[in-house]
Amino acid sequence: MAVLSPFLHVVYLIDDKEGILGFTYMSSFMYSLSLPIMAICSGLLLKYTGTLLTDLNIYFRYISNSFLFVGIFFMVYTFVPMFDFSSSIYFIGLLIVSVILTIASHYLHKAVLTTEERLKKIISKLFDFIILETPRKHVSEEKQIDYVISYEKIINEIGDE
Repeated sequence: MAVLSPFLHVVYLIDDKEGILGFTYMSSFMYSLSLPIMAICSGLLLKYTGTLLTDLNIYFRYISNSFLFVGIFFMVYTFVPMFDFSSSIYFIGLLIVSVILTIASHYLHKAVLTTEERLKKIISKLFDFIILETPRKHVSEEKQIDYVISYEKIINEIGDE
């Protein structure tokens, strides 16, 4: 998405339509979206990469938050036209909204990663219960072989997906 976003406006170059949100042409609107989309996608990619490289995590966090801030700033700049505000109030508002949304994106990314880890732990505990505890405590000895065969079949099917 980050690589393709600068080409969004090309679709409208052949038969340009009327723009939206104060833009004269749709191609100019799409072109103004290309930098923010590219910056936001790059920031999210760097943020994810930082979680994989633990020794460089702090550097990736600052760089990714910078990319996200720039992308969010220009995204808000594109979608919120300056009609009733003075330019100083408009840009201060843009800065405040961009900082708030950058912080929110940081916590949202963190929530997604912690939720994924929590779900992995829950799945691991459920499999341990199904495989280790259930046959010993809840299945009679004569049915244990059938039980093991049935859960091995299900585990193999899950592995194939």
